[in-house]
Amino acid sequence: MNDNIETEDLELIPWLPFPLAPVSNGEWSPLPPTPEQKKVMRLVQEEADVRAKKLGMSRRDFLRTAAGTATAYMVMNQVHGLAHAGDSSVLPVTMEQTQDPAAAAGLFDAEYFVMDVQLHHVDLETFGNIRALATLRFLEGNLSVEERMQNLGQANMIKEVWVDSETAVGVISGVPDGVPMGPDVMAETRDMVNRLSGSKRALIQAMIDPLDPPDGNLPVESLERQVKELGAVGVKTYTGNGRDDRPGWWLDDEDTAYPIYEEAERLGLSVINVHKGFPSISNLDMTGEFVRSRDIPKAARDWPRLNFVAYHSGYFPGEGNQEFVDVLKQVRGRDNVYAEIGSAFAVAFLAGPDQAAHLIGAMAKEIGYDHIIWGTDSIWWGSPQFQINNLKNLQISPQMQEEFGYPPLTDEAKAQILGLNAARLYRVDVNETRNEIQADNIARIREDLGGMENSRTHYVYGPRTRREFLQYLKRANG
Repeated sequence: MNDNIETEDLELIPWLPFPLAPVSNGEWSPLPPTPEQKKVMRLVQEEADVRAKKLGMSRRDFLRTAAGTATAYMVMNQVHGLAHAGDSSVLPVTMEQTQDPAAAAGLFDAEYFVMDVQLHHVDLETFGNIRALATLRFLEGNLSVEERMQNLGQANMIKEVWVDSETAVGVISGVPDGVPMGPDVMAETRDMVNRLSGSKRALIQAMIDPLDPPDGNLPVESLERQVKELGAVGVKTYTGNGRDDRPGWWLDDEDTAYPIYEEAERLGLSVINVHKGFPSISNLDMTGEFVRSRDIPKAARDWPRLNFVAYHSGYFPGEGNQEFVDVLKQVRGRDNVYAEIGSAFAVAFLAGPDQAAHLIGAMAKEIGYDHIIWGTDSIWWGSPQFQINNLKNLQISPQMQEEFGYPPLTDEAKAQILGLNAARLYRVDVNETRNEIQADNIARIREDLGGMENSRTHYVYGPRTRREFLQYLKRANG
């Protein structure tokens, strides 16, 4: 096999421990896989063949074991020139763990309360006829558009997130213009999850666009209905979602943005979530300029009772999020600015485990681990379990701590990131929720299926390269 990712390589992705190159949610075009990512994909398969043969297993079955994930960790360290152990290691792994599934299982034993604040799906009833959306499930090109669309709907999202991962509580997050999922369907999905589970596992945000006129889809005037009738517990907005005469807006624009905050406070909300980073090339009118982060400090100062959560941590593929980190330096000491890491963590990790360590460490240095929020941008990445596993095993090495001044990524810090911080923001009682979900219906469904690793598909649901994104978009539009 050569280092080019061709169609036959893409077909192997569901059998890899986790995607080894970036996945888009359809709002932005991922950069092409790097030479290192291509090499990792090739070597993981080669190393898996050797280990599977010794265990009398197929490569596919081996890669679904904990040892398969450990093998991917070993290969990533090797390709990126990182240590497997010692003071410089950011992703420790032993040779035994790559060869023995029982030994590798210990890598993932740690139990955390996981609360994911960035979950999406497609409203199939309203938007199921938009053929372009079917490209987001591009790995199964042999399926009909209708069959692929089903994989983007409520039922599969519930399975991927709640049945096939450790996620305890999830926040269904808004999207620009309510496409492909509006507030009413978000509420329906929340209710479906909570009825199915018999416990409170899902919450929703209100989606607001201040550029919408009062009779538009998501104007500020709609916030009261979304809170009082639909039960939204936070605001989600996109500063890069513009109009023909106005490409975007800023959080510190007193005429445009401040009415959102006034209404949020009046309605008893305290969380303002905003997309920052990951500029779009699709038809959502998002521009790179307006998803920059320079508007956060003034808004945070002017509205101290509101918590501003930057979704994606201001991350730009190929650039990183240094600009956002610089903004965090300006708000150091403030208690109302948070960084959500949906897609940013996954993309950084796949660029090299050390890049994920820098992403987390640099932000923690400025605002602390207690202000980093867990989100995964699923369903587009498939089950979020691989991202949970990756954070469980990531370390800020002593060498990094000394060189860059990053605080150590302790078990306590991971617990904060994975769920305790979001629970605090959204007033979720962690102990009460843990007690409720231990034996709820979703827990029983997972047990009946033989555990999440037995039922998890390892599929992803978004394009992986610009070429694939454009190619499949063209096909979907006929």
